Amino acid sequence: MNDQYLVVHATRSATLSPSRRVIRTPDGMDTTELHRIASRQHGAIGHSQLTEMGFRLRDVRVLVNRGILHPAGIRTYVTKGSPDTLEQRITLATLIGPGRGLASHRTAAFLWDAVGPEHPWPFDVILPGRTHHRTSTDVIVHSPRDHRNIAPIQRRGIRTTCATRTLIDLAAVHEPLLRSAAERMLLAGHIRRDRLVAAVAQHSRHGRHGIGAVRTLLSDWPYGEKVAESVFELKMQHLLAGTDLDGYETQVDIGPFRVDLAWTRWKVILECDGWGKVDSAEHMRKWARRDSYLQSRGWYVIHVTWAELARTPGIVLCEIRTALSTRGWRPDPVSL
Repeated sequence: MNDQYLVVHATRSATLSPSRRVIRTPDGMDTTELHRIASRQHGAIGHSQLTEMGFRLRDVRVLVNRGILHPAGIRTYVTKGSPDTLEQRITLATLIGPGRGLASHRTAAFLWDAVGPEHPWPFDVILPGRTHHRTSTDVIVHSPRDHRNIAPIQRRGIRTTCATRTLIDLAAVHEPLLRSAAERMLLAGHIRRDRLVAAVAQHSRHGRHGIGAVRTLLSDWPYGEKVAESVFELKMQHLLAGTDLDGYETQVDIGPFRVDLAWTRWKVILECDGWGKVDSAEHMRKWARRDSYLQSRGWYVIHVTWAELARTPGIVLCEIRTALSTRGWRPDPVSL
């Protein structure tokens, strides 16, 4: 007999799935719901959740003494055997106090895959209400007056602020991360310019931190409206921003093919050739056929590699201008 808990089957038939088992301690305490919820929360559970399940303080002490629960912070616990992961620690931070917190700011940006794991430490969380909850040095609690777009989104099983609010909050605490985080979210399809514009309008008010930085980002937004398929494409769009080479479209379908950027009026195509595009003889053959198809229909095709874009951006811009000029394009005299 397991000295930690008993599994009592609800029927006399074959063994039930874990989700339908009743789990009890040797003294009859039902911990089924506790284990069910903790399993969804990376092994973490908050004291407020235990209270809602009907556990009294002395019951929690019994569970701790038996080793079923291990204290993990301020009124938070982890279940026996659950692995210590970054996601578990973030979840524990959201369970402080009432247990309805959200990962926010840098931590939310990490969960949206917009920043690396080095940035969400200490953890940023938003807790309900205006009271200041007692925390450790590992957690920064935010109690904002701005409650717009505060409904939680599940990211990696953790309650998290939505993508647009995350960017605004990130700009408020770590502005240098804003542009790269926005690029990653844009590349993943989590944000669009129109949605970010709408979010700024919703959150704008005197004293709201982060709005100014996001407005600056939007004012010189260098990216197309469609989702780019690589960081390479975003970098190319960034290079073209502010030049006289506007008027292009991104992710344009031409016959059976989709091209990266195209000046459709002048029938000029720009392809961003990363390592993954042409990495075998078969891909090279398909690429040659693709170019033949486009050229036979009057398109001028330019191929740019990552090395060319990074090392000689001026030459890349010159090549684009030359191609456009052969089709009758002339630069705007005002921009000269």
